[in-house]
This record gives sequence, structure tokens and C-alpha cells, in this order.
Amino acid sequence: MNTQLRMFTLAAVLAAFAVTGCATTSMRASSQMEDGQYRQAAETYAAAQRDNPDDWQSGVRRGYALYRAGDYQAAQDALKPLWTNRRAAEYARFWAGIAAIAARDEAAARTAWAEWTASRFEVVRAIRPRVEQLMSGELALGPQAASGYVAEAATANGREARADARYGWRPLSPGYSPSYERDAFSDTMLPVTPKPYLP
Repeated sequence: MNTQLRMFTLAAVLAAFAVTGCATTSMRASSQMEDGQYRQAAETYAAAQRDNPDDWQSGVRRGYALYRAGDYQAAQDALKPLWTNRRAAEYARFWAGIAAIAARDEAAARTAWAEWTASRFEVVRAIRPRVEQLMSGELALGPQAASGYVAEAATANGREARADARYGWRPLSPGYSPSYERDAFSDTMLPVTPKPYLP
């Protein structure tokens, strides 16, 4: 019995160290992002993903870091496997589309954004017209255009974050009752204004 208890305790301690190690790696990557070391941050996020394959947030952040480093194809390659992950898909598709727009690859952007969805009204209101322009071939392409669309998403996400903080609910649209569902609140995986940064 004593041996079993010791083995259980050892397993718990090792698991705690593993979780702490992943968190430390992710924190180091976030610090590198803050310092503008996007290439290094992408490598560190990749290490965090290797340590914990279920860490979809590090996967999205890795793609974002590669986008910020200007490696648009690598960003798309890192994000595309996350499109099938229910929790990651919205963010992975958004950033893959942004990277494709920056690379002036309209076909790749269309593929990424074809099934883009979000539950947040303000974010949808900002991005949906861009998706429609992309599908009709009227969307501006290039790094400056991509930065502009990121800024629009950041502003929209910031509006929802402020509404959440102030009122504790997210307005659906004018004339509709507010939503009180916690999962409807804005999500920090899209950039919050004014800094387009993933946590």
C-alpha cells in the first residue's frame, strides 16, 4: 500500500513538472513575442507543442508568430493542421487567411476563410464583409491590406471585450436581447486593440 502511494505521488509530481514545463516554455515564447523576436517565439511555441501535442493555443500562436516574422507560407503550413480542431479552427483559419492575404495568395486565403466562423457579433460584423469581398475577388491583397484587416478584427474584438467587462454580456445586435452565455464572451485568441497580439 505504501509503495502504491509513493508511486502515485511520484506520478503526480512528474505530471505537475510536465505541465509546469509546458507553461514555462509558452511563457518564454510570449516574452519573445513581446520583444519582437517572432522567429524565436515560433520555435519556442513549436517546442511547447512537441511537449504537449494537445496544446492547440501554442499551435495558433506559432502560426501567428511566423506571420509576424514575414514567413507567410510557414505560417499557413503551421495553422492548416489546426483547421480540424474544433477549438482552434476559428483562430487558425483567421490567421492562415491573413498570412495568405499578406502573401497575395488569393486562392489560399479563400480556402482558409471559406469556412471561417465566429460566435462574436462584433468580430463577425468586422470580418464577414472581408470574407465576402475575398470570395468575389474584390479583396485587397498584400502585407498592408492584411495588417489593415488585423486592425479591424482587433478593434472589433476590443469592443466586445470592453462590453464584456462593463456590462457582463455581449450584445447580439441592435434590437435583440443581450446574450448571457459565458462562451459568447470575446476571446483573446483574436487580437485585442490596440496591440494585435495573441496571449
